[in-house]
Amino acid sequence: MKIINIGKDNATFQQIMALKENRNKRAQTKLFFVEGVQNIKDALTNNWEIEAFIYSKATKLSDWAKSILNKAEFNYVLTQELMNKLSDKDEVSEILAIIKMKDSQKIKYSKNPIIVLLDRPSKKGNLGTIFRSCDALNVEHILYSGHSVDIYDHAVITASMGSFFKLPITFISSNNDFIETVANLKTKFPNLKVVASSLQTEHKLQDFDFTCPILLLVGNETDGLCKFYNEQADDFVKISMRDGIDSLNIACATTTCLYEINRQRGV
Repeated sequence: MKIINIGKDNATFQQIMALKENRNKRAQTKLFFVEGVQNIKDALTNNWEIEAFIYSKATKLSDWAKSILNKAEFNYVLTQELMNKLSDKDEVSEILAIIKMKDSQKIKYSKNPIIVLLDRPSKKGNLGTIFRSCDALNVEHILYSGHSVDIYDHAVITASMGSFFKLPITFISSNNDFIETVANLKTKFPNLKVVASSLQTEHKLQDFDFTCPILLLVGNETDGLCKFYNEQADDFVKISMRDGIDSLNIACATTTCLYEINRQRGV
C-alpha cells in the first residue's frame, strides 16, 4: 500500500476530481469515485477491488476506516480543504474511495427470477433509487440500454445506498443483443414473460399474473419505452391511479411494479 500526500490542487488531485465528474475519464481508466460509508462497506463485502482510499490528514479515522486502508493499492492523504472540495456532503465523509470497474459479473438465477430492463434512464437520482428498490425487492439482474446516464456516476451510486454493488448490471448494446438475451433467458425459463408498464393498456397491474419468471421493461422518464421494446413485450400493465393523474416518477412506478410482483409471490 502506497501513501500519497496531496497538499494542494495539483495534477493528481485533478485526476481524482475527473473520476468524480467526467464520464469519459471513468470509461478510459475503468475507475470510479465513491462517497459514503455504506457504499464502501457494500463494495468490500461484494468483492469490488479498491484502487485507492482518500482521507484527510486532519481527520481521526474510526477503527473501521483504519482496518480497511490496506485493502487499497493507494491511500491518498489530502488536506481538509481538498476533502471539502471533493465531497458533496455538508458533513464530509471520513473516507472516500476509487473503485475498479468489474469486467464481468457472474449471474446466478433462481428458478423464478425477476429481471428488470431500464430503457435509456436519464435521471441520476431515479436510477440510484431504482437500484435500491431492485435490491430490496428481489431483482436478480438489471439490464439497461440506450444513451443513458452513466451508472458509475457518483450521484447514481450515492442514491443507491450500496445496492449498486450487490446487483449484476449489464448493458444491452443493441436491439439484436436484447433479442439474443431474451432468447437465452427463454431457453432457461420457457415460461418467462416480458412485461412492460404502459398507459396505453386496460390491463391493471394487480390483475396480471406475476408468479412466473418476469422480465420487466421500464421506460425513459420523458418518453417511456421506445418502439422496439414495446414491440418485444409479451404483455402490458398499468398502475391504477386516481382520475387526473396519468403518470408517476419512474422510480416510484418501478418500485410499485416490483412490490406487486413480490406481493403475488408471497414474499
